[in-house]
Amino acid sequence: MDIEEKDKGVIAVILKRFEHERYPKLKELNDKVDSGGVLDEKDLDYLEKVLSDYHQVMAVITRHPEYAALAKGVLLMYEEVMNKSQQNQG
Repeated sequence: MDIEEKDKGVIAVILKRFEHERYPKLKELNDKVDSGGVLDEKDLDYLEKVLSDYHQVMAVITRHPEYAALAKGVLLMYEEVMNKSQQNQG
């Protein structure tokens, strides 16, 4: 299997995971902080895992810049949730 075929499979898995797992959880976290809540230890552990996973797929995104805007947008959404949580604490 060449790298292009492997990348297609990885991208498909990443997109499916985002649609069925990551986006619903992101929406849940966003709703939590929008209603004045703060992220707890479980939420922060989840975000740490997401960011670790993000770093692992950067090589694929680098080879496929057509997904860079999507990846950046998702990262910015997570950043917004974390910022809102910090504002709610203070």
